[in-house]
This record gives sequence, C-alpha cells and structure tokens, in this order.
Amino acid sequence: MRKLRIGISSYSADLSHPGDRRRIVSWARHKGHEIIVGETRKIDLLFISEGSDFLRMSKIKGPPKIFDLIDGYLAPQSSFNDTLRGFSKSLIRQHRTYPRTYTSIVKEACRNVQLVICSSQEQMDTIRPHNSNVKVILDNHSEFPFRKYQERQSKNSSGLFWEGTTFTLKGVENLFGRIADSSIHLNIVTDLFHPRLLGRFFKQDVNTRLKHSLGSNQFSLYPWSIDNVVRHSAISKLAVIPVYTRDKLQVMKPENRLLIMHRLGIPCLTSSIPSYTRIERTLQTKITCDGITDWKMSISRLLIDDAYASDQVLKGQEYLREFHTEDILFDKWDKAVKSIL
Repeated sequence: MRKLRIGISSYSADLSHPGDRRRIVSWARHKGHEIIVGETRKIDLLFISEGSDFLRMSKIKGPPKIFDLIDGYLAPQSSFNDTLRGFSKSLIRQHRTYPRTYTSIVKEACRNVQLVICSSQEQMDTIRPHNSNVKVILDNHSEFPFRKYQERQSKNSSGLFWEGTTFTLKGVENLFGRIADSSIHLNIVTDLFHPRLLGRFFKQDVNTRLKHSLGSNQFSLYPWSIDNVVRHSAISKLAVIPVYTRDKLQVMKPENRLLIMHRLGIPCLTSSIPSYTRIERTLQTKITCDGITDWKMSISRLLIDDAYASDQVLKGQEYLREFHTEDILFDKWDKAVKSIL
C-alpha cells in the first residue's frame, strides 16, 4: 500500500486517548502513514472517531470516510434514554444537528461513510442494516507487557484487581456491594473523578462514591495510568470484570479488557456477556460468572488453586499468540482501508 495522508477527527488533539492510540493511529504509525489531526483537505481518507462531531464529519465531501463506532449505541434501549442522550448532545453542540434521538444520529453517520469499524460481532449486527461494509477490529494492547503468570510471584500477591473507565464502575459496585466478605480487597485503577453528565460535566469524586457503595476497607483506589495497571495487576491474585448487564451498551462490549488481563499474566473472571462467553468456549476454561454464588465460588477457587489459575492464563496467552498479535491486527487494518481506496 502506498503511503497515505490520513485525516483524523479524534478524541484528543495529541492522539493520547486510548480510542486514538490503540486503534488506527497504532497501525498508521507502524506503516509510516502521515496523520493529520482535524485536517479534511488534501488527504487520502478521513477517519472519524466516536468522540468527535461524527455526524458533521461524515457529511464532508471529498475523501472516503471511516467511522470508528466502538460502542454499542445501536443496541436496543429505552426511548427515554435515547432521546435524552440525543437532545443533550445536540444542545451542547457536540453534534450540530436538530434535537433528535441519538440512535438516529448514529444511523445517519453510518449511512454517510464508506466503512464502519466496530469492536464486536454484536455491534456489527446492529450496524449492518445501515452500512454493508462493516469490519470488527479490536484494540492494539502492545502498550502492556506480555508477562508470564509465574513472573507475578502470585504466592506473595493479595487482593482482586479491576481497571477501567469510571463509566463501567457500576458493574463493580453492583457485584461487590452485594458480596459481604471482609477478606475480599479490590485494587481499583481508574480516573479519580467521574463526569456524571454527558461525559463532561458535574464531576463526582470516585473515592467518596466507592466508600459509599463498597465500604472504606474493601478497596484501594489508584489513578489510571499504564504504569499503575501494570504495577497493581502484578501484586493482585485475580482480575475481575463484572458488567452492569442492565445497560445494553455494556453488554455489547468487546473482549479487550479480558485479553489485556491475560497479556499481563493475571487470571480473570467476567460477567456472562457474549464477547467473554465466546472466549470461554474457545479456551474451554472457566471465565464467566452468573449470579452471586457463582462469583463467590469462582473467586475462591482461583485464589486458592494456583495450578488452576495458571492454566487459565496459559490458555489465554496461547489464544493471544494465535488470534491477537500486532501483525494480525495490522493486517485487518490493511484490508479494511484497502476496501475503500
């Protein structure tokens, strides 16, 4: 492929946001393509991130366009929430359109572009009625070390580990707020403040929130950074990814976080959403949990049975080597981009 000039309507001006750096940016830099943030003229293609005014950008005349729709906004949801999200984003001018449902904004953007990239099969199924050219591409996780289970010195480790954005904290609170076990301690790596409105406004102190929902002695909170994820996963026995399944957007999430945990060499338990269930079937080992009793029993076994925990990580890392290497990801980006040039 010839060297391209790629315009990016990005999450962040410096491309440091994970929605930028883990996706097309990692491919473009590896391949030597030129990246122009916000530029729409004299480019070979325009890449439109979900965090931008993607409807307006999708209408720009000229180069072929890719819409990176990595969240399941087309999942079935209540008309109230759909209308509220759409009206709110229109009113604050994140999307310069008349007040309308958010799904109608997303659907129109999908119809306007030549390619939509998403991150799970479930998301693809909701997008295809609006664009026939849809590809599934997961994140690039190479910013995290590929670490053997034995290197964690698990016998000296303590606690459970959770990392993620504050928008997914409700799953942790919903599960561990109901598990009355003083022996369980959570090492939590996330942002220290949570924007309660539209991802921007009315920031809530996360430490205060967690003290209320989990209890002051059940967790330790650390600001999100790559170093903190690496460090605190190494001193924890087990990672957990409980999902708030009443939120259909969360149910459609891909397997990125599970793959990161196995890359870091830590066993992991998750809620039973489709992406994690697929990995569980492939690995033929226990990963997903349903209900409090299942969570408690599964946590207990992985904490006390070192061979069982090591086997899960070993199988997970074999999966990564076979299906989720940088070469595999970059090949998917090559084919996706070639489909519209």
